[in-house]
Amino acid sequence: MPAERAVCHNAALRALEARASTYYTMLLEAKPAAQGKVYQDFRDGLQADRQKWQHDTRDACGAQVACLSDAYQHRIEDLRGNALEHLGLTVTAAPVHAQPSGPSIDYKNAIYRIDGKDVTLLDGQHSQPAADDSAQQEVTRVIEPPAHAVGKLGGRSAVAVFLSSQGGGSGTFYYVALAFNDGRGTTFQLGDRIQPIGIAINGDDLVVSYLDRKADEPMVVPPTVPRERHFAYMNEQILERPPAAAAAQ
Repeated sequence: MPAERAVCHNAALRALEARASTYYTMLLEAKPAAQGKVYQDFRDGLQADRQKWQHDTRDACGAQVACLSDAYQHRIEDLRGNALEHLGLTVTAAPVHAQPSGPSIDYKNAIYRIDGKDVTLLDGQHSQPAADDSAQQEVTRVIEPPAHAVGKLGGRSAVAVFLSSQGGGSGTFYYVALAFNDGRGTTFQLGDRIQPIGIAINGDDLVVSYLDRKADEPMVVPPTVPRERHFAYMNEQILERPPAAAAAQ
């Protein structure tokens, strides 16, 4: 099906699928103190709800990456709420697709190297005058959702996240950023007025997906063209992998 193929070929969507599967399996494999009709009804309802969501919501998106990303984000929130509601249940089996615990890195309070300058974020944001004697502010901030990713790149524990920077003009520039446990980070500019979709760390591969425009489209046109780019971390920099190298990962 188009939706399943889109998820299969997009690393960020695969990461969302894994998070949703973790919550679903946790609820499905949890065991109450007494197993009776109420518990059986709960399990049956959980399975029926999953089938309905797949048919009515996920599959209705077809191969549209933005639609699928939004559908999975809402699905994760619904499953998370369900899990919180049933905290009395005890998980007796490790959920499949469980995500590894990430490093304790305060990526919202870090110093990022952006366009050759150090920018210090406090609680996920930095503001400064757009120019000398200007009343307008240049604002740099962490963008979530989509959620950040954790892992190791270049042998270092890292958190990967989207940043945006908006100054006195009409542009809003987006970056993929890495923060490390020394409180510093580095960035790579992705584009102007794009729409972030997902970010993932797969082994030594940093995968970023977003919506962009066609080369001949003006900036006033909403971004609709899916892009997926692959990066490595080398020599204290984020470096884009050439397409052939990315395909081999």
